[in-house]
Amino acid sequence: MTYHISRFIFDTLRFQNFHRWRQYLWIVYVSCALSLLSCQTEQGDYTIASQNGQYIYGVWKARTAKAAKDLSGQIEQTSVEGIPRVDSLRSVTTEKPVSLLPTDGEASHWVRAGEPSSDVGRDLYKNVIGGNPELYHSYGFIEGASVQYQTPRLGSQPLILLEVFDMGTPENAFGVYSRNRYPQDEFEWVGSRAIISGRELNFWKGRYFIQIEGYEFASQIKQGMAELARATADHIKDPLTTPHLLNLLPSENKVPHSEKYFPSGAAMKEIHRFLPERLLQFSPNVTGGSAAYLHKKSSTDWIDTMTAFVLRYQTESEAKVAYDIYLEHLGANR
Repeated sequence: MTYHISRFIFDTLRFQNFHRWRQYLWIVYVSCALSLLSCQTEQGDYTIASQNGQYIYGVWKARTAKAAKDLSGQIEQTSVEGIPRVDSLRSVTTEKPVSLLPTDGEASHWVRAGEPSSDVGRDLYKNVIGGNPELYHSYGFIEGASVQYQTPRLGSQPLILLEVFDMGTPENAFGVYSRNRYPQDEFEWVGSRAIISGRELNFWKGRYFIQIEGYEFASQIKQGMAELARATADHIKDPLTTPHLLNLLPSENKVPHSEKYFPSGAAMKEIHRFLPERLLQFSPNVTGGSAAYLHKKSSTDWIDTMTAFVLRYQTESEAKVAYDIYLEHLGANR
């Protein structure tokens, strides 16, 4: 194993190479801002990366080199025991999104306030300000449908908007769902684990991502959103299975609900903006996953965490090229 260690503290730069072991190459990188005089030699921002076959994996933002090496070693152990299945999840339900929208009576007294609308490909949110279609396209969006709901018990105005997005694969649907999922979120079971945040309820099932918005804060509207979510989930017969790639990430000390899946380099760059462009863009078929980990088992601070990651390339040769790019990037920014 070969270590490359660089530390930049008060204009002092040191670069050391250690012994070689197996075919893996590890990089340990730590930098301390010049203005932070409290920066300790045993603390910092460490990155460790390794390449094995089609995979690049490791740890970002660890406090110490030991913490980074220990966590990355757990990922390595998983790969030594055998790379888990990474074939695509099978879609059971493949209906068009418009057919999954609940009809009148499926959610107690809630009824449609008009006819559903559909969007295909680049037509998504074409005339909607702030719709952010690029987000969904980066996760493989194919087609979507939406409709508003109202209830006679609360007047005659639309109060809930329900949108169903066909993301092409269950992996893509989980990816866009996980993008804005955080450990402190409120969750509710609706046939899937739904995120409740403000006036929104979001969940995934099969190849579909479902987004429900309540136009007002009211307990009856929140209850109606959950009922509509359950009715929608009932139409989707797929089992709840997360992307196989995430099985490489260790379970010990993992922050609950912190796993994220990226179907492309562009999607990963949106979350982990510090990654070099060339690492993700030279291979259009790279996929990845990440999760947050506590530095201490007893810690309850989900913000003070390190991140384990896995990147999968189409071929081993692509992974080697990407690994060299990452080496060069870390060396240039040490």
